Amino acid sequence: MRGRAVVVAVVLVVAAVAAGAWAAGPRPGGDDPAVVVADERGREVASVPLPEAGRFALSYRHSVYRAEVTETFAVADGGFRLVAIASPSEAVLDYYELEGRRVDDHGWRLEPAATPRLEALPLVATEVGRRTLVVGDRHVPLFTPGGSPAHLVLSIHRG
Repeated sequence: MRGRAVVVAVVLVVAAVAAGAWAAGPRPGGDDPAVVVADERGREVASVPLPEAGRFALSYRHSVYRAEVTETFAVADGGFRLVAIASPSEAVLDYYELEGRRVDDHGWRLEPAATPRLEALPLVATEVGRRTLVVGDRHVPLFTPGGSPAHLVLSIHRG
């Protein structure tokens, strides 16, 4: 089940960025961590400083259920972990096949009982998912309308 959960989490993180998307802002200085998205050649396409809470999210439109989804991550143990999935569609939560606490409060939210620590998260970027990186109050679109699919990698970098 754990291996499938990792595969499902990676597959569901379908993004939408074409190569050459604009950078989200300057890299932070010092030891402040940042969420960084790079293209398949390792070129940085987005870098956003993390808030003190160490949380960030990826929001997108699910390609199968056509429902909005928000995956929330927290920096942990030198990497990051998936800590919540929210969607108006309970079927989206079922798709992840993760055990955990479910709450129905004007939409569904799943807080997985356990998820693996990730050092990097591959993303396939397409216009369909309209993937957006959300860090604090910053919303960084990771897609280009009409752009070709791109292969990206999300990771946490320390200054």
